Amino acid sequence: IIVDEYVRGYDELCIFFDSLGSVFGFITSDVRDKIGILQHHRGAENGGEYTDVKAMFEFEIENKLTDAKTQPLSGSRTLLRLHRALAFTMLFMKRLSESHEGDSSSALASESYNKTLAAYHPWLIRKAALLAMYTLASVGDMIKKASAESADQESAQKLLCEAVEAIQPVYDTTEELYTEYDLHGLP
Repeated sequence: IIVDEYVRGYDELCIFFDSLGSVFGFITSDVRDKIGILQHHRGAENGGEYTDVKAMFEFEIENKLTDAKTQPLSGSRTLLRLHRALAFTMLFMKRLSESHEGDSSSALASESYNKTLAAYHPWLIRKAALLAMYTLASVGDMIKKASAESADQESAQKLLCEAVEAIQPVYDTTEELYTEYDLHGLP
């Protein structure tokens, strides 16, 4: 997995989240911060060690940087946060692609969050995230926002499904690397 491509993909996901309204602003802001950390590593003196995920893991493990809590944060740790968020994003997009116009997007988002990211957040963050999701528009309205009203719901849902299919192999490969290098438990 090429780090620059992973970052580029997340830039596109940020555009999607921005289109969904201010409720997703906290996600976009956090993602952009994490993208900035990875870009910093790529542009730093050891940037060549951060070209792909495997090389980054090996470099940071060898140099005992995976647990670094100083600035800039570890690339491995930062990518793990993005990777976990990608699980939420894929599940939410999948649920949106399978939904009906009158369905509650807040229920879909909450279900997706509870099955993915909630396990990594303290109680207060979980409650705040679920409260924010409660304010989401209906599926029909959300899809109109996301597609800039240029596509009908069926076409937009097909695009969401295709996006999930494109993201899945990247997620799976990254997941395998975190398992191979035993880095799922980074602080």
